[in-house]
Amino acid sequence: MRLTQRAAKTGTLVLVVAGLGGAVLHSLPEPADHVVRPTVERDLDTWSMPLDGYAQPGWSETGYAESLLDQSCLRDVGIDFPVPWATYAGLQADSVADETPERGNDAPALDWSRPLSRAAAADLGYHRPSARGANRDGWRQWAEDPEHNAAFDRADRSAVDRCSERSRRALGTDDDGGAQGASMTAKRLTHLAADEARRDPAVVTAAARWRTCLAPHAPSALPEDPHGMPTGPMRQAFGISGLALPVTKAEIALAEHDLACQQSSGYREALYEAQWSRLLHVTATDAAVLTAARPDQLAVADRVATTIERLAPEAPEGVD
Repeated sequence: MRLTQRAAKTGTLVLVVAGLGGAVLHSLPEPADHVVRPTVERDLDTWSMPLDGYAQPGWSETGYAESLLDQSCLRDVGIDFPVPWATYAGLQADSVADETPERGNDAPALDWSRPLSRAAAADLGYHRPSARGANRDGWRQWAEDPEHNAAFDRADRSAVDRCSERSRRALGTDDDGGAQGASMTAKRLTHLAADEARRDPAVVTAAARWRTCLAPHAPSALPEDPHGMPTGPMRQAFGISGLALPVTKAEIALAEHDLACQQSSGYREALYEAQWSRLLHVTATDAAVLTAARPDQLAVADRVATTIERLAPEAPEGVD
């Protein structure tokens, strides 16, 4: 089952030059004085943020959904090579793993701008979701198959292009560049807002209460705030670094205590409020990029997910 976010009743970006009394993204090179109307409704459980409607789904799941839709059309032009199996969850995990802030990416996947979720804590502790279901090896073999490539070489190029265009139109991924620009901007600003929100005085104060709450349950010294969890020693103890080990009951117990302390200390609510408020104002430059696209990417993501669930070959038993 996948979590979805409800789009705001009006997803239009409203731009007004305003005198700000609230917090803004101070690190930007120009004033963030353009007001943004949120593209989604507030929801602390899903950690929805004002610009989420602009963030495109990941490349792995999007490319796979397009290939699934291409198949029937390509068969008509002499290219009959079924797409290998993959799962939506695995493809989504693969996309998130490819879009990390650690690789110098200033617009990482939105998952990196969100704290630990209840479902993740209960199922995986601090481990990241497995990308095994992306079936990268199967995809590579399929893409590099000499007969597959020869069939493409023989086919009429304009006919192949029409197949691709039809699939992208059906999904809503036929972007002229505007949607991608808005997506990168939305993810960058959301990541910046998350970083600055952790330094908000109310959030820092709540983090101290979180430490007091979690200390009796922690196997080693705690970081300054939940963003630093798990620490290096914890990652080694739980087998998260290097060759990943299976999730243990001890790891899940700590993650659930961590989440409970975030909630009881007021940290989670304070962080959400601070991050949300920082995304209600953007610069004129960023506003221009956002207004060049429609904030309809949650609907695109739903179409991508539905297409994969409907058309993908069955995965091997035990693969999510």
